[in-house]
Amino acid sequence: MSTILYSQSNLPTLQNRVFKTVQQAENCPLGDIEIVEDYETGLVYNASFNPELVVYDSDYDNEQAVSPAFQEHLQSVADLIETELGLTGLIEVGCGKGFFLELLLQRNFDITGFDPTYQGSNPRIIKELFRPGLLGAARGLILRHVLEHIQNPVDFLLQLAEANGGGGLIYIEVPCFDWICERKAWFDIFYEHVNYFRISDFRNMFSRLLFAEKTFSGQYISVVADLSSLRKPQFSKENSVTFPEDFLESLPTKGSLEGDDKMVAVWGGGQRE
Repeated sequence: MSTILYSQSNLPTLQNRVFKTVQQAENCPLGDIEIVEDYETGLVYNASFNPELVVYDSDYDNEQAVSPAFQEHLQSVADLIETELGLTGLIEVGCGKGFFLELLLQRNFDITGFDPTYQGSNPRIIKELFRPGLLGAARGLILRHVLEHIQNPVDFLLQLAEANGGGGLIYIEVPCFDWICERKAWFDIFYEHVNYFRISDFRNMFSRLLFAEKTFSGQYISVVADLSSLRKPQFSKENSVTFPEDFLESLPTKGSLEGDDKMVAVWGGGQRE
């Protein structure tokens, strides 16, 4: 049982995909969004999500590391990982284009990355999904901006724990749903993000948290947890979501843009020159 918080229809399923032609972009797959709060687990997710509409390949690119502000954030994350997980025996699951892993290597971390979309030539990155048997158990796993893309996130974390010998520490970084609600950031709800997390969700998922704070000016959640303490979260009425009724208040309408004195700007978060 669940309650619907927010819904939209016919949205592009991948906003971080680079298309080779205008026609490909105009004909991109579309999907529906129905953000719900689950009354069994307390988790918030898109109940209309269809994983078959989301394909991550070499044309997918959501790298933000060209931003100096984001680079500063990554350095602070590296500091936290060094403090909580150490420098050796680490695995980054879903390392993307490898920027953060390269940063850690420059700081003398011993780390291996996994990502089937990786396009580079670093032998430290394996172009596969992380699964049992590929490597021995790691001291710690790094999971940056992956969990929000995964249907059934608790099951996925259980699979990571199994692949890592049943335990180990894990650093998780995801967008903060509280920040989205407080800022009425309608642009931060999109199809490829199937899950929307709060710090309280991780307190419900893990009985042992070493670190849990909002980071990147409150826009993200950073968590360090013991994978062996993972458990199925339980809904709590006292911790239920308060979703703003005027969530779309700042979204311009066609009528509000009419008139000679109105100017319209379309902005995109371009990452490459």
